[in-house]
Amino acid sequence: MKLIIMLNKRTIALLSLIILLFTACSHAKFDRDNWNDGDGLTFAYRNKMVEDLLQNYKLKGLRYQQVIHLLHRPQQSNPTQMIYEIDEVNKPGQPHYVKQLILAMKDSVVIDAKIYEHTDKKK
Repeated sequence: MKLIIMLNKRTIALLSLIILLFTACSHAKFDRDNWNDGDGLTFAYRNKMVEDLLQNYKLKGLRYQQVIHLLHRPQQSNPTQMIYEIDEVNKPGQPHYVKQLILAMKDSVVIDAKIYEHTDKKK
């Protein structure tokens, strides 16, 4: 009976460690070079780094050139916003999903930073 309890404790400890590793891997510290790593349409590391970016970097108040220095050029921009693609899923049989970092701008200064997520409903 003690052997079964010990095995169960070991199993629980091992499973807990595995779950901890998986959750720890879902986030990463922001790194300017890795942020821009991609083919221009998809970016391998952005989804893991965006939380750290928003929590540990003061984006509000940055001027346009400071944003470009930190995040490189956005995928879309106009005088009122800069849009950085974070994640996109467009697979047959699944709803289309998009996640973006949107920086609202006024007079070339960031006034707000937010995440936009949208999933199309299945047809």
